[in-house]
Amino acid sequence: MSFLQKGDKVAFIACSDGREQSKASAYSFLEKQLEEFGIYSVYAKTFYVKENTPFSGTPKQRAAELMKLYAEKEIKAIFDLSGGNSANEVLSFIDSTVIKDNPKPFIGISDLSVLNNALFALTGIANLHYQAMNLIGPDANFQKDLFAKLFLESWESPYDSVTFSYRWLRGSDMSGCVIGGNARCFLKLAGTRYMPDSEGKLLFLESLGGGPAAIGSYFAQLDQLGIFEKCSGILLGTFTYMEKNACSPSAEELLLQYTEKYRTPIAKTEQLGHGPDSHCIPIGMHLEL
Repeated sequence: MSFLQKGDKVAFIACSDGREQSKASAYSFLEKQLEEFGIYSVYAKTFYVKENTPFSGTPKQRAAELMKLYAEKEIKAIFDLSGGNSANEVLSFIDSTVIKDNPKPFIGISDLSVLNNALFALTGIANLHYQAMNLIGPDANFQKDLFAKLFLESWESPYDSVTFSYRWLRGSDMSGCVIGGNARCFLKLAGTRYMPDSEGKLLFLESLGGGPAAIGSYFAQLDQLGIFEKCSGILLGTFTYMEKNACSPSAEELLLQYTEKYRTPIAKTEQLGHGPDSHCIPIGMHLEL
């Protein structure tokens, strides 16, 4: 059976910063693209920004809408189309019992790395690092093919398919349950009960912004938390600002420096991150590279 089927209903929500009404036409276009696959969309009440705030609702309201979508049997997947800074505000109001009783995919990237990892830590249920807005981006034709392959064709699954290419920086194989995502946002979970255990995990890291000083500080914190020592390997996605500006040292060079003492296997892909050609990776599922 395929991941989604024609006639299914999915939901759009903004658990991080609310979406601007000025971009409503883009979200309507995404609806139409999904309808071409036979997938229908509804919006959470916490999607667009409320007056004079950057939020789609209070933290409690956003979490309540998320729980409502989990509980609603007709909703087969939850696409969080937001990003920014405020996703961790909702964590205190998550009801893990609702999610465990109604397991379904939560899908988002960037600041949603907070929820990707926290939901896995709380429930053990995997979710997806994937940007649905890429279906209407400059690589839309490719993205439509990828979406169909991962979400609609029964012989593939976004939970166990490695569709992205990669190269090795150190080592030649690694495996483990995937955790991580956007480096800055993942680190918001440090010291909380929402941070997944890193022992034996495959750590995925990417970043939209930040030069060498910022990225170096993220890597230093990950090392100080013991995550580099405990993880089974590291998959680097795109570091958009660093790569666009040919920064030196590069993210790869910084990571090799911080992990030299552990000889951690490291792979690099150009197909996971904030780019319009980005693929999908599961958070909370076992992968082998």
